[in-house]
Amino acid sequence: MSSESITKLLHQVAKNQGFSDYEIKTKTGSNHGDNFVGVMTAITLSGTKGLNGNGARQELHLICKTPPADEARKKLLRSDLVFDREIYTYSKLLPAFVRFQQEQGLSEVDAFSSFPKVYASEAKNGSYILIMEDMKSKNYEMWPRENIIALDHELSIMRELGKFHACSFALKDQRPHEFDEFKGLKDIFIDVAIKGLFGSYIEKSVERAADTLKNPKYKEYMLNLRKNYASKVEHYLSEALSNDFGVIGHGDCWNNNFLFQNPDGDKNRLESVCFLDWQFVRFCSPAIDLLYNIFSSTDKEFRDQHYEKLLQTYYASLSKTIQRLGSDPNKLFSYEQLQAQLRKFGEIALLFAPMLMLVKLVKPEHIKPMGEYASGVERGEETDLINELDEETQAEFSRLVNELFSDLVGLGYIHLQ
Repeated sequence: MSSESITKLLHQVAKNQGFSDYEIKTKTGSNHGDNFVGVMTAITLSGTKGLNGNGARQELHLICKTPPADEARKKLLRSDLVFDREIYTYSKLLPAFVRFQQEQGLSEVDAFSSFPKVYASEAKNGSYILIMEDMKSKNYEMWPRENIIALDHELSIMRELGKFHACSFALKDQRPHEFDEFKGLKDIFIDVAIKGLFGSYIEKSVERAADTLKNPKYKEYMLNLRKNYASKVEHYLSEALSNDFGVIGHGDCWNNNFLFQNPDGDKNRLESVCFLDWQFVRFCSPAIDLLYNIFSSTDKEFRDQHYEKLLQTYYASLSKTIQRLGSDPNKLFSYEQLQAQLRKFGEIALLFAPMLMLVKLVKPEHIKPMGEYASGVERGEETDLINELDEETQAEFSRLVNELFSDLVGLGYIHLQ
């Protein structure tokens, strides 16, 4: 998308927000390694409002998200699928959920609204612009991705995820024809990631995981998983497998896709959480979002102490929200059915967690520039997004992968021969 198109859209935003005399300032909106599917630009609209521009000077902080300029990366990333899905989610899906909650009388506190406000979006001839509020201007920030998440932060994710999934259950129960439109949101992860830009990286992350497993049976299992990786993912993300309890899932809920609000910048006080990056939204089992998030964000010590509490917190939020929306949670999705779904889909944690662990642990300077990586993939080279791990990072990756496998076996989510 040209800078002229972005500027034109920003002028429209300024006009809609009542700015009459203003200037536009831009700077890079994310750090290397924080965002893999788009270019983030931080924008400040600074000026006065009113017909005469006599009001106090005000600022509006925005983020502009666009596809990468590099054609190889854009093609391999399938920017058309990614941005179409995210713009659809912000313009159709989330407003429908908000409207449904309002019509059912939910308060702001009880409703799911943990996402940025979108001021403008545009999709024309394969070019895309998404302009939304910059949550960092409201003291929201990422959890340090290399650290195991804090309990209060993870519980906040569970509560909001419960509210989000509850909207699907209640809408499907009360307005099935309305929900059917969203049920058509089929998975695009396979086309975008496995068959696209990140296929090489995912394959190598599974190899790294297998190499680091100490138990021979675990290693054999992981190597067999590598051979059937794409078909396994396709199986678990198929609509048919999720039909009984399917919801609209976030699809990519690892730590980098959440921002946490700390009042007055105090990291010890958590006020709220914001969900970002809605490009992989899909119809799927609610268990998939839970498995994807929990097993990529925590370690064994954390799970030993808190796993059941996380599930109970999620389900309490889910069931209360379903009830507030006017449906019966015990008829739609009991706690026992949640446990059964986790066992049914548990292996997916082993498919996704290793690649997320690597990105979380590796230092930014060890992640290849995306343009360089994309060009290598396009040329058919055997390339990896991540360079060789240093000794400390390798040791931590080894610990997390071995603990992951041990816990999945212990929970009965995967079964060895």
